[in-house]
Formats: sequence, structure tokens, C-alpha cells
Amino acid sequence: MARTRGFAVNVSNFYYTQDEAARADVISALTGGAHYVVDTSRNGRGPATGGLKDSWCNPPGRGLGTAPTTDTRNARADAFLWIKTPGASDGECGRNNPPAGTWWSAQADELVRNATS
Repeated sequence: MARTRGFAVNVSNFYYTQDEAARADVISALTGGAHYVVDTSRNGRGPATGGLKDSWCNPPGRGLGTAPTTDTRNARADAFLWIKTPGASDGECGRNNPPAGTWWSAQADELVRNATS
């Protein structure tokens, strides 16, 4: 950890930015104040609810989160970034979705329609 410049949270996930920043602040405190970035590429509507099996995998109804910025209003959060390409599939997910990493126009369209910023 002594040579670590920082870390990233929420990469390829859907947790709300404020929740991930709070978690990252705890990790930062445990790592000597390391700075971090938060992936906001798909977290505009937060995590899936309702007991969806494999809710981490292409959950429906999600939206783009905060656009990439360095204006985080948090001294340890260096940036909010779109690390995971919005529109890239997480995988088949048992729901006949495209294979992992495949561009998926329908998902990209949904993310844009449901964007929060």
C-alpha cells in the first residue's frame, strides 16, 4: 500500500455515488488517506431492486450517472469517471443478453433515457 497512488470503486457496478464515496472514504482512512475515483458510468438509478437474480449483471432500468468530472466536492475523491463503457454488456446473465464486453445498443439507449444528469 505504501506505493499505491489511489484506488477506484464501483467499477462496472451500479451503487449510488454518495454510497461509494462514503465507502471509499473508509478505505482511504485505512490506507493513509489514499485518493480515489468513483465509476459513475451506470449508477444514475442505483442498484437493481426486487430480488433480480444476478442483479450485478445488466440489470434493467439503470441510467447514466454523473458525467465525468473532477468537481467532486470531496477532498479525497479525485474524479467521477465513466470507467466501464456505457452500453457494453456484462454478459449473458441467464437472460439471453449479449456476451460480456459486446456493444449493446438497447442497453446504451436505456442508460441515456434514464440518465440522472
